Amino acid sequence: MDALKLLSRSTGLKTKISKPSPQNVPSASGHIPSENGSDSTVGRKRKRDSKDSDDGDSSVTLSHLLTEEEVRQFQKKHKIKIVDLKLFRAASKSTDSRKSQKEQSRIFPQPLTSFGQLGQQYNINSALAGNIAQQAYFEPTEVQAATLPLLLKPLLEEGQQEPDLLTIAPTGSGKTLAFLIPLIEKTSRAHRQRRDQAEKHVSSIILAPTKELVSQIVNEGRKLCSKTGVSITAMRKGMELWEGHAVEAESQSDVDEDVEHNSDLEKDHNPSRLVKADILVSTPLSLVHALCPAWEEDQTKPPNPLPHIETLILDEADVLLDPLFRAQTLAVWAACTSPSLQISLWSATIGSSIEELAISTIYQRQKRLKIPRSQRPQLLRTIIGLKDTSLPSISHRLTYTATESGKLLGMRQLLHPTRATSSSKGDADAAPPPRTPFLVFTQTIARAQSLYDELQYDIPAPAGGSSRIAVLHSSLPDHVRSSIMQKFREGKIWVLITTDLLSRGVDFRGVNVVVNYDIPTTVAGYVHRAGRTGRAGRRGGVCVSFYTKEDIQYVKGIANVIAASEKAQASSANRHENGDSAAASLPAGGIQPWLLHALPDVSKTAKKDLKLHGVQSRRAIHADDDEKTRRMKRKARIGTQSGYEKREVNRKRAAVQASLSRRTAPQERDTGAEWGGFD
Repeated sequence: MDALKLLSRSTGLKTKISKPSPQNVPSASGHIPSENGSDSTVGRKRKRDSKDSDDGDSSVTLSHLLTEEEVRQFQKKHKIKIVDLKLFRAASKSTDSRKSQKEQSRIFPQPLTSFGQLGQQYNINSALAGNIAQQAYFEPTEVQAATLPLLLKPLLEEGQQEPDLLTIAPTGSGKTLAFLIPLIEKTSRAHRQRRDQAEKHVSSIILAPTKELVSQIVNEGRKLCSKTGVSITAMRKGMELWEGHAVEAESQSDVDEDVEHNSDLEKDHNPSRLVKADILVSTPLSLVHALCPAWEEDQTKPPNPLPHIETLILDEADVLLDPLFRAQTLAVWAACTSPSLQISLWSATIGSSIEELAISTIYQRQKRLKIPRSQRPQLLRTIIGLKDTSLPSISHRLTYTATESGKLLGMRQLLHPTRATSSSKGDADAAPPPRTPFLVFTQTIARAQSLYDELQYDIPAPAGGSSRIAVLHSSLPDHVRSSIMQKFREGKIWVLITTDLLSRGVDFRGVNVVVNYDIPTTVAGYVHRAGRTGRAGRRGGVCVSFYTKEDIQYVKGIANVIAASEKAQASSANRHENGDSAAASLPAGGIQPWLLHALPDVSKTAKKDLKLHGVQSRRAIHADDDEKTRRMKRKARIGTQSGYEKREVNRKRAAVQASLSRRTAPQERDTGAEWGGFD
């Protein structure tokens, strides 16, 4: 007898985690329309004398199947669009209307309405199902409800190919879980099919643009891989993907021969290790260096092939296929020579040019490998919500500060609010002041460091002082970056100043305020920055953007995104049971219609220049800059010191450096050498 049940039977306590009640969040998918039109909650508790069981009984499975009309209603309710791109291209030849072209190519597969269906309908690994429940995942988000059936159903039927998938879903909607669950299940099934083979090798690769995102994917993957027999690891220097490979990569190592007596460096860099994990997560450059050590010297040289890779996943695909990472990503893609390779691309913002590049790359690879048309997999595109829009659960504030000094003043007002933010209804309805933690974005590393120097002592010592503020950028060592990330997640750091290094994919579930101290260089960059708050449907997040007179020509794109987000928030609120909640949920100080008309349109040339270099006044001072440009860039620097104070600081710094150089320089009078006269 369970003593806990006996003692708690009159209190209503439960020994297991109970399923939470459905919430009104963008990712809530717990209700589906039944045949009679009413909502039925999936996964309700069955009676003890029920003959149904969770062992895959056909009666349970059939109860979750929806008709095509119900699937259409489900997709419409949750703004899901799944398109077969092959049918889309075929429909373009028969019709001129793009709307009818999309309608003809849409497909309506059975959605996943509860994670309990994974074991019933898709027969996934019981350990994987247990790990999902242990992480308290009960109801799938929209992206998970749409994509998990597409990737899991082919695994049930032998010989059926997985589709190539292009997924566009909002930030914080659960894309990582959506591609990890099918990948782990696919690897687990492959293990069961080849039990007689003792050899283990990498079968799947996940590419991500930053090391922080790589680490996050590995951490989430390890939670799901527990007790499944599947392993996941991050790419590190010295790893070898096949026998005898790390010796070649070792010659390119930046470890100096003079440190051979340092045991720590020898332990980290010298030994070659064969990767025996099933799933490898890496940045493109790290993997390219492993495949072809001399790739940077000769990018035309093909990398060593990876014939055993069956799955390639591009997380934040629009960045990986952007010119910054494009050559590295395509090199890894070309190295995967397996005819049965399944490719999937995931991001919150994928433009039409990136989409065309991905589709053409898939088709060219199929032609190069001479894969017959009948054996080519489906090519599907899944869109959740509207493309290139921010989550409606986030409040946006666009603040004009005129000058750089005004931005610094606005930043200090956020840190030290004197009163609540007033609204148009009066002080009685004033919004509460923003609360930490803050995530602050700047344009460059130098500006991030300067802003940190300015705000370092703004938090009083009794509250933690300078330890509550930190700066994170790519110039810091890896161990320092990891330490700062850990402290920020633990709540020890309240204000984290960074660059676009943390703007994509990184999951901070407790961030209350995102501050764009410098406006992002693209509209997609704004969507991703704002998405660091409002994770997993969490409401109350705020995105504050400062802009000066130098930024006015670039602000209209951001203003349009904010206006679209507020419109989506209003329409979502209108669907509530209480119609009065719509006005109450709108953010205070939103985008006014007159501002959208007053802001100038951004030309293509200006967009391209902003994306490549950022706002001109905030760029680094170069030797070829004229005096006017130098003066403008100096004026835009972050700082409150006067010219006299700066000269005094520089003078003291120079005096310290001179004193150190005198101490370390050899004194000729101590050497005893005779004077040799003038030259």
